[in-house]
Amino acid sequence: MKLRLTAVAALCMMLALSGAALAKGAEDAAQAGHNRGLVRMLESLDLTPVQKHEVARILKNGREQTKPLREAMKTAFAKLREVMDKTPGDEAAVRGAAKAMADAGVELAVARGKVKAAVDAVLTPEQRAKREALKAEFKEKFKERKEQRVHELDAWIEQNQS
Repeated sequence: MKLRLTAVAALCMMLALSGAALAKGAEDAAQAGHNRGLVRMLESLDLTPVQKHEVARILKNGREQTKPLREAMKTAFAKLREVMDKTPGDEAAVRGAAKAMADAGVELAVARGKVKAAVDAVLTPEQRAKREALKAEFKEKFKERKEQRVHELDAWIEQNQS
């Protein structure tokens, strides 16, 4: 429960600090970037034609099965954004909207986990290892960008605090 509240609080903080970056266009661009990265990763795994066909089938079915969950997540996120824009001081409203978003996120995560498990079953141990190495590389780059953004915000706060 404490972990969930911490996650919700972190989500609220992210929402409060990111404002314009969460606009519809940014969401679409982020999803397009994620898909492009997924395609590059899949291409780098040297899948056999049979594996490509099976992974494509799994991803297509997963996309269809998660569509209502992704829509629920988008709706919950939009509601949280709306609450944060209109009544950020209404703690009960913020908590309710954040909880709804967290609940939608849980369902989506479970469904995505099932898709990942199905893809993992198609990959060889070597391909899974290569994928994990690529993911680690991506996470490191993401961490560096995040740290840079935090540093920039800290510098701005320090500069404008006086």
